[in-house]
Amino acid sequence: MGSQTVKSLVAVAILLVMGIDGSSEARRRKIISRPEIVETQDSKQNEPGAVSDIQGIGRGDTAVGPQIFDRGVELFYQNNHINAAAFLWAYMVGNPPGADRYEYAEFFFARCMEALGFTQAAMEYYFNVAKNRTSPELLPDALQSIENLSRRVPIDQEMIYMDLIYDSTFGYLSGELTDFVEYIKGWLDYRNGSIKWGQRHFSHIRPGSYYDYKAKYVQAVYELVKHNDEEALKSFEQILASDVEQTDVINASRQSIARLLFEQRKYEKAYEMYETIDAPIEKQASVFLEEAWTKYFQKDYRRSMGLLYALEAPAFYRYFNPEKFLIKALIYQNLCHYNVAKDAVAEFRDEYSEAIASIYDRLDLTHNSVILDAALQDPSIKELEQFQSRLVTELGRLDDFEKYWIQNRMLEHLKRIYELKRQQVDQAIRARIEPAVRKVAERLLEYEEQMNILEYEIGLSIYKRIKGAPSIATKEKQTIPYSDKRVYYEFDGEFWSDELHDLRFFIEDRCFGEERWE
Repeated sequence: MGSQTVKSLVAVAILLVMGIDGSSEARRRKIISRPEIVETQDSKQNEPGAVSDIQGIGRGDTAVGPQIFDRGVELFYQNNHINAAAFLWAYMVGNPPGADRYEYAEFFFARCMEALGFTQAAMEYYFNVAKNRTSPELLPDALQSIENLSRRVPIDQEMIYMDLIYDSTFGYLSGELTDFVEYIKGWLDYRNGSIKWGQRHFSHIRPGSYYDYKAKYVQAVYELVKHNDEEALKSFEQILASDVEQTDVINASRQSIARLLFEQRKYEKAYEMYETIDAPIEKQASVFLEEAWTKYFQKDYRRSMGLLYALEAPAFYRYFNPEKFLIKALIYQNLCHYNVAKDAVAEFRDEYSEAIASIYDRLDLTHNSVILDAALQDPSIKELEQFQSRLVTELGRLDDFEKYWIQNRMLEHLKRIYELKRQQVDQAIRARIEPAVRKVAERLLEYEEQMNILEYEIGLSIYKRIKGAPSIATKEKQTIPYSDKRVYYEFDGEFWSDELHDLRFFIEDRCFGEERWE
C-alpha cells in the first residue's frame, strides 16, 4: 500500500472519529467558500427590493426549494446581508429543522446578523449550530464565531458558557478553539470549587497562548484566596514577563501585583506598578483610589489629594467612593487643617446621610438611588447590565429594517428573541440585587463608623494642640501661700482629660444569690 493511500485512509479515519465524513466536509468547503459570481442581470438584484421575490414564501403549504437557500448564500457573499438574511429566513421557515442545508441556513443567517450588528441574534443561531450539530462540519466555524464575539461584546454567559460549552463534549478541535473551550470549563470549575477538575482542563491549554495566561491569572487569584501571597505574586509576574499582548490580562495582573506590594508596604514599587496600567481612563477609578492610598502612606499628601480630586471627573460619576472622604479627612488632619478635616467628615454625611438613614430605618434599600446605583456596580451585575444595555440597543435598531424583514414574520421573530432575553436578564439582575444591596449597606455602615471615630480623633487633636500651646497664665509663676482654704497640687504634665481612657465606675453588686432564698 502506497504512502499516499495510507495518508488518505488516516484522514478519513480522523474525520469519522470527529463525526464528519469526507463528503460532508467537502460539502462544507463548497458551501462556505466564496462562490464564483457571474455578473448577470439576475445577480445585480442587490437592492432591498429584491426581497419581494420571497414575499409569502414559507407560509401555509408553500414549498421552499434549495434555490432560496442558494440565493441567500449568494447575496451573503455579495455583502448584501439584509436581503441574504431574508432569503435564509424564508428557507428556514419553509422547511423542518432536519431538512437538507437547514443548519447551513442557520449558520449563514447568524453570519448576516453578526455583520449587521445584531450580536444576540447571531449568538442564538451559532448556539443552535454548535449545540445540535446535525451538520457537525460547521461546529469549528460556529465556535470560532462565538469565541470572536465573546472577546468583543457582552454575551449571554449562561447560554454560551453553561448550556453550550460546559455541558458539551466537542471532540477534536483546533488549537485555539481547544484553548477557548478548556479555559471556559476550567474557569467554571474553579468558580464552583472543583479545583482539580479546573486544573485538568487548564492543563490541556497550549502554553503561551492567550487563554493559557488567562488560566494562570485564575490560578493566581485562587492562590490569593488561600492567602499564598508569594505564590500568587510569582504567577502574576510570570504573566507580565510573557509576550502576551491582550491588555485585559496584563492590566489585571499589574493591578494585582500593585495590591500585593501595597500590602507588603512597598509603597514606591506599588505606585510604579499602578502607573503601568494602561486601561481606558473611565475604567481606572479603582486604580486612582488605590494610588491615592499609596501616596498617603508615602506621606505625599499633595499627590494623594490630587488623585482624589481626579475622581471628581465626570467619567467617574457613578463610582461608589465613600473612601475618598476618609482619605481627605486623614490628610487634612495630618497637616493640622482640623476645620477642613471636619468639613470632609461633614461632606461624607451630606453625601450618604439619606442612604444611612434608610439602613437604620430598615426601609427597602432598592428604592434608595445611592445604594441601588452602588449595588449595580458589583462586577457580576455590571456584566449583566452591560449585556442588557446592548440588548436594548439592538432591539431598538430592528425597527430600521422593518420594510426589509416584515415578511414571513422575520422581524416579529427577532423582536421576540430580544424581548425574551431581556426579560431573562432582568430576572437575573433582580436575583443578584438583594445580596449586592446588603453588601453595599454593610460597607456604608463601616465607613460611617470610621468617619465617626475620625471625627472624634480630629476633635481630640484640636484639644491637644490647644492645651499644648503656651499661654500667659502658664508663663507667670504663681505664688502659693503657706496657709489657704484652697488645696494646691503641683502640675505633673497630665490633664484631667488624659485620664478619660482609664476611668472606672464602682458599683456594688446587690443581686441576691440563690442561697439567700433557700
